[in-house]
Amino acid sequence: MAALAALALAGCLDGAGRAAPQAVAVAGGSVAIAGPSGYCVDTAATHDGEQGAFVLLGGCAALSGAPDAPSPVRNALLTASVAANPGPGGRPDDRAVMLSRFFEAEEGRAALARDGNAASVTVMQTFERDGVFVLRARDRSAGLAPGLRDEYWRAIFEVNGRIVTASVIGFADAPLDEEAALALLLEFAARIRAASPGPED
Repeated sequence: MAALAALALAGCLDGAGRAAPQAVAVAGGSVAIAGPSGYCVDTAATHDGEQGAFVLLGGCAALSGAPDAPSPVRNALLTASVAANPGPGGRPDDRAVMLSRFFEAEEGRAALARDGNAASVTVMQTFERDGVFVLRARDRSAGLAPGLRDEYWRAIFEVNGRIVTASVIGFADAPLDEEAALALLLEFAARIRAASPGPED
């Protein structure tokens, strides 16, 4: 993910000059990844296969290089991943308790760390909001793409039986405050849920 983020960040800064869709369907069409207004999908950094899906989003104008394309009100790098296997099911609040315990333990912090070292990660907050598990963490390990902050917000939730992880990563030169970052994360999760097909589809 760090390598893809670095490539995508370079595209955001340089202007890739390619089409940048506002949404993309992954996981056999069961999940649609769509960002808040002004965000588009970086198709070069997006992957969907047997091991799961990874989607990266940035500002539409920056990705497409088109001056008339929209730009987000809150600027950040957004990522979404969709697990290859079905989720565990159960109630969201039960999953939130399980996830909170996992990420606060050494094993969970190691899973969050770019270098796999639990000591590199500090979990600053975890809570559940409207069926979405929210985590705020700082990863001090090496490998962070230049220009990004080492602190991020992450949401984990279920869509059509698949576990989706959405993240908001701020830029070092224009950091988002906590309230703005959380609002952007929750809007991102809501857009994914709204864009994804329902059972009747």
